[in-house]
Amino acid sequence: MSTDRIRPVTMPKWGIEMQEGTVTAWQFELGRHVDKGDALLDVETEKIVNSVESPASGTLRRMLAETGDTLPVGALIAVLSDPDVTETDIDAFIRDFKPFDASFAEGSTSAATAPAAPVAPPADTAADGGAEGEARVSPIARRLAEKLGIDLSQVTGTGRNGRISKEDVEAYAGTLPQAGSAPAANAVAVTGAAEPVKREKLTSMRSTIARRLSESKRDLPHYRLVADLDMDALATKRAAMVAAGERVSINDLLLHAVATALRQHPRLNAQFTGEELLQFEQVDLAVAVATPGGLVTPIVRNATGLSVQQIATSVRELAERARAGKLARDEITGGTFTVSSLGMFGVRQFDAIINPPQVAILAIGAMEERPVVRHGALAVGRVVTVTLSSDHRVVDGADAAAFLATLKAAVTGVTAG
Repeated sequence: MSTDRIRPVTMPKWGIEMQEGTVTAWQFELGRHVDKGDALLDVETEKIVNSVESPASGTLRRMLAETGDTLPVGALIAVLSDPDVTETDIDAFIRDFKPFDASFAEGSTSAATAPAAPVAPPADTAADGGAEGEARVSPIARRLAEKLGIDLSQVTGTGRNGRISKEDVEAYAGTLPQAGSAPAANAVAVTGAAEPVKREKLTSMRSTIARRLSESKRDLPHYRLVADLDMDALATKRAAMVAAGERVSINDLLLHAVATALRQHPRLNAQFTGEELLQFEQVDLAVAVATPGGLVTPIVRNATGLSVQQIATSVRELAERARAGKLARDEITGGTFTVSSLGMFGVRQFDAIINPPQVAILAIGAMEERPVVRHGALAVGRVVTVTLSSDHRVVDGADAAAFLATLKAAVTGVTAG
């Protein structure tokens, strides 16, 4: 059988750092005809969900990954073929398929024209012990079985061609006796009650967040400076803008002030590559947004060229798309400085971890009424505590302190407009 009648769809590589992707949805059913360029499935990687376009036309003969499965770049995730290709030929193609090394292939969605690398096939295509050795196991089912100590040869697959899914493993686990595990008995004795445990597999987004923040905390020599901002003038400015019908928040005004201060301190509006410091004239402000899948940092481009109202609109739209998982890749890459705020939760002060290759991040707390001294007299003022985390390899303490001084002056002088 000529292999040009059978066409693979592999896990694509988007971005230099991508190592794996998680299938979040299939857009076609098995047996359907797919045209080249059709959105075949959705894959979550890093902090966004992308559509994988079909690299060729053909009938969708095999779907080798279920929703929730995480596979490495280059792994086989689907097979397309001409309608008259036999199941036996499809099985042989999958058995002989070798993933390719996609580390060099930006944006690749098919291994059809890539050189084959002599590596073992992915777990999804390996046969597990069954009566005829044909039952295939999804990666998530395999990992769950290993975690639970279940022999997959005892599990009956309910999928196509006897494929074993996560649900099949869970169903089999439910038939096993609960007693007889000494560690479990000890755990009950310690906790005093046998409580159910919710197991949650990390998504690609959460795995990437965990990996990158661990690397940042480990490799970057963080130091932190704390400052209190007198917010009375800025709060008064916001009240006037709201009264005029403008939809802005204190945070929007602060973002504008931060961007203004960064223009005067380009050493913080920068990225460090390990060999050189890239200082930018344009301030592309990354704003941390909490989503169900984890923290993402969409970017307000050229923040110093925007009014407060324009920043407010941009942040609102980016946050909505972030929570819906609809951000484009260029909307979360290339930021020059990050701002993270937990003020809406009543948090007074916190430390934030730098998002490499950036060299600094500003954590903004809640605006509170506090005792302040003005002109030698005690008064009640509105104050926000900010914490600036900087990379000591390229940002000296004096640079960071100068930035905070400029920010304090900007807030007090109400430069926002």
